[in-house]
Amino acid sequence: MIYIDPPYNTNEDGFAYNDRFSRSAWLTFIKNRVDIAMDLLEDTGVILLQVSFHQYPYLRTLLDTMLGENRHVFDMNVLVRHPQRNLTVDKPFNDVMEYTLIYSKNPNFEMPKQVEEKKVDKYNQIVSVDGKPDEIREMGGKKVEIYFPNKISVKKVDPNKNNLHRETIRGSIREKNSSGRYYVANIEPLIEKYPASTLFKVPDIGDDGLGFRYFELPKKNLKNGAYYQGMPQSSKVTKKPYPNFMDFVEKYNSVNTEGVYSFRNGKKPEALVGKYIDIFTDIDDIVLDFFMGSATTQAVAMKMGRRFIGIEQMDYIETVSVPRLQKVIEGEQGGISKDVGWQGGGSFVYAELMEKNQGYLHDLQKATSVKELMRVYDRMKENADLDFRLDLEKFEEELPKLDSVEERRRELVKILDKNQLYYNYANIDDADVRDLITDSDYQFNKSFYNDRDGE
Repeated sequence: MIYIDPPYNTNEDGFAYNDRFSRSAWLTFIKNRVDIAMDLLEDTGVILLQVSFHQYPYLRTLLDTMLGENRHVFDMNVLVRHPQRNLTVDKPFNDVMEYTLIYSKNPNFEMPKQVEEKKVDKYNQIVSVDGKPDEIREMGGKKVEIYFPNKISVKKVDPNKNNLHRETIRGSIREKNSSGRYYVANIEPLIEKYPASTLFKVPDIGDDGLGFRYFELPKKNLKNGAYYQGMPQSSKVTKKPYPNFMDFVEKYNSVNTEGVYSFRNGKKPEALVGKYIDIFTDIDDIVLDFFMGSATTQAVAMKMGRRFIGIEQMDYIETVSVPRLQKVIEGEQGGISKDVGWQGGGSFVYAELMEKNQGYLHDLQKATSVKELMRVYDRMKENADLDFRLDLEKFEEELPKLDSVEERRRELVKILDKNQLYYNYANIDDADVRDLITDSDYQFNKSFYNDRDGE
């Protein structure tokens, strides 16, 4: 499973991501990453992208076009703020929803179902009939016993697995349930011919082990009939489809108490990420999040026995993300810890890409004067990979004409080859690269890429 919580492009993101893209730039930003992400998914995998209303319809259109509508599983609507809150009186409406778009790798993906243990709570009816049936009738290929109301006793009692449950035949039950279909086809047409509440004992139907099922005509002044069924014997669980709505207001209200970092916007509750992990993964599956942020996804994956990969480009990975995971290993009890019985343990590997042009990019961004910028530029000319289209002689003629720090910074950033921000593993054995790497880092890379023999 891949779960990403990208910058929402609302100008309000609490993290240091660029949250002020033009819409087209933001969509391209997402598209390039989803293209690669889909290649990483197993055939049974899914990708989940959570966004706000600002970009939701545009992202949905993009993904349907990119991936195909047949790979769209559904969109989860998540209530994240209380609808009656009074903090947005200056806005045209209360923004209380977020949306998780869910797409599968395989167009034939089957959405998992909620699995619940069957309970006896609703089995609280006892039906008995007195004497012989008033009539026996062939109905739908079955010999059906018919009992008039004066011979019928229906009592509500304490729930028990040996009792019956009364199911009203309405809505989808009329078409998608075998008992409902039998009633509609064979019994409902007889409503005008028999008294209200007449009981039909139909043999060889249902999986409750009784060998029969009672069907009841509508009670007086009501329009829907019913049937009485025992507790099914074929399975100890019930499988139901997930709704496309979840209420996480309470968890969002307390999200800043989770982890080791607090910020105003952007952080997701562990329970929300845990819900998705529970639905779409099993123990030991791999969960990827390449907008790692405060490491919520990774923390939850660790607590739930999943393996994980987290990728983050911001410097706070050392002060926020990694420390949070270290606390998880120590057994911190925030978020879902108590719900899953988390006591600590586990491990993770933390590594950084070896900077190439990215180092110069950082230095250019940190420079506060033209003099500092020019010192970085001097180093760039010696060792950086510059854009192959650059006319260096012409560039150096024009550069002094730019007086402001921002103008000069922009032009210097532009000439860096963005495809060479980091050293590629394929070049690790090149002499000029090997000299820059310690022996321990060299061996770590070989081990990480399972390339002990240099192949």
